[in-house]
Amino acid sequence: MLVREAKWLAQRITELGDDALFPMLNVGSHTEAFRTREQPWIDRHIFGPARRRGAKVVHLDLQALLGVDLVGDLTDPAFLAGVSAMRFRSVFCSNLLEHVPNREEIGRATVAAVEPGGYLLASCPNRFPYHPDPIDTMYRPGVEELARLFPGTKLIRGEVIGCGTLATYLAAKIAHDPPALAKNVFRRKAQMIRATERGLSAVQWVPWLWRTFYQVAVVLRKKV
Repeated sequence: MLVREAKWLAQRITELGDDALFPMLNVGSHTEAFRTREQPWIDRHIFGPARRRGAKVVHLDLQALLGVDLVGDLTDPAFLAGVSAMRFRSVFCSNLLEHVPNREEIGRATVAAVEPGGYLLASCPNRFPYHPDPIDTMYRPGVEELARLFPGTKLIRGEVIGCGTLATYLAAKIAHDPPALAKNVFRRKAQMIRATERGLSAVQWVPWLWRTFYQVAVVLRKKV
């Protein structure tokens, strides 16, 4: 997630209000460290304020890692039935759909996971380089294309958001935690010279120092 994307989603949460959105299910949540240190603006703008207000967020992922509350595959019918019984008022699905081979199935499952009349907040890249985690299908939709992944919902609001450049992204990370950025570079030292299975080489990222990233985000409401 990028900073302006996080702020856009946070503003939509504020507009809709806690009664409409919580409890919320965060699908493909990743770890607590990712949300608070790797991309700290996620917790700063979205989950941190909700937590301080006492609003409930359940973080769901395939792996049992620190900061994951619920472990399982949302496309498994038995698991999905259990999640649906938890009566979530909203589902949050950010920067997941470009990393899975079955995005249509996941879109349908997220709709099934939320109560009728509930909301779905989703986002993914619109213009962003290849970044496998562990794969990148290069799914780069616009507003309408992203909304179509969630059948049985109505588009409330959608936008393609300019999110700055690689230079502004790095500046935000350095400002928050310089050692963390240095450690990340060290872990990816093989990519300084050439592309690897983890993504582009450092040279291939250079044009993105001045090329704008764009993210697409939507707010949808499940039909009653």
